[in-house]
Amino acid sequence: MLPSRTVRWGAALTGLVAALAVTSPAYAADPRPDNPAGATVALVSTSVTPGGKVSFTGTGFVNADGTGSVVMVKIDDGAARLADGSDVFTSVKASDTTGEVSGSVTLPSTVTGSGHWLRMLTGSGQVGDTTRSLHTGFFTVEAAPNTPAVTLAADTVTAGASLTASGVHYPANSTVTVKLDKTTIVTTFTSGADGSFSGKAVPVPAGIAEGAHTLHFLAAGVSVQVNFTVAADEPEEPGAVSATVTITASVPDTGALAIKVSSGSVALSTPQVTSELDALVSTGELPTVTVSDLRAANPGWSVSGQIGDFSGTAGTVDGKYLGWTPKIVSAASGQQVKPGAAVAAGTGLKSASALATAASGAGRGTAALGAGLELRLPTTTAPGDYSATLTLTAI
Repeated sequence: MLPSRTVRWGAALTGLVAALAVTSPAYAADPRPDNPAGATVALVSTSVTPGGKVSFTGTGFVNADGTGSVVMVKIDDGAARLADGSDVFTSVKASDTTGEVSGSVTLPSTVTGSGHWLRMLTGSGQVGDTTRSLHTGFFTVEAAPNTPAVTLAADTVTAGASLTASGVHYPANSTVTVKLDKTTIVTTFTSGADGSFSGKAVPVPAGIAEGAHTLHFLAAGVSVQVNFTVAADEPEEPGAVSATVTITASVPDTGALAIKVSSGSVALSTPQVTSELDALVSTGELPTVTVSDLRAANPGWSVSGQIGDFSGTAGTVDGKYLGWTPKIVSAASGQQVKPGAAVAAGTGLKSASALATAASGAGRGTAALGAGLELRLPTTTAPGDYSATLTLTAI
């Protein structure tokens, strides 16, 4: 039997969590009363485009012992929520001594209009935090202006051929004039009721020189320039003759079982406190694990994973808090590959757990494996960056 093949990769508790809104109002009620306890907050800007980021700063988020608090941020006092039901969009650690803090929140697309605010809370992010609750000033979500734009299906053409153009945000039902190199009108057409056009043929004169040129798409108050290149005509080939060649290949029995991972590391999302306030949860995806079995005996195979403890400057976290849900990304024709059982965070991967198995007589070929990762930490976990090594073994 050949020796097992092993790969290692590190997992770090860094990264940004994606804000996926479930529901949120275009306009929220007035903010509830504040309890600043010496802290102040402000918005970097009071205007943002839909789905954009609202940046904030704050000072005074410091405890009696001089440590900075963990500041959790909500939108409109919790009216907007994430896909998992949580209303905390981000949490940031304030600087020790000064209590200064800064960060940003990505808005759900359903938050529109004016009269919105951010709520900054401390007291439950870490043990010993001073209890505070205060809101920023109001911000407005304003739609970005519709800028006229034109695209070409291809930006290279031969003389005498045509380019295909499409555009958006032109005046409705307006005449669009197309000029070549700002001088020669080559075509005109009419935009639609919504100001768009598509699939419009723009002829390129037969005598035009090779090289770079421009097209200007003009309408009332609108001028959009698009660059393109005139390429040389392909020379015509003389009458062709043909011959044939037979290609053969012999595939040897290499007797190899191999494994590799698409990336040597993975960054989990920033841990978020659960709605029950009983844990900090971070998620991510295992990089794609590829297993190739070229053994003629076709004995089948299995891949397992085992992790050590997480370590960092703030201390050590038990590796049992990392769990996974294996999945099969792809398998070769004739392979019979099954994912391993899900392992819950808390039970964890401290003991070797199956990622996938291939049946005897049905493992030859290449399969791609994956897994959803969940790190479920105690709320007593000290802030900081942690990493651990997960060992994947194919046998």
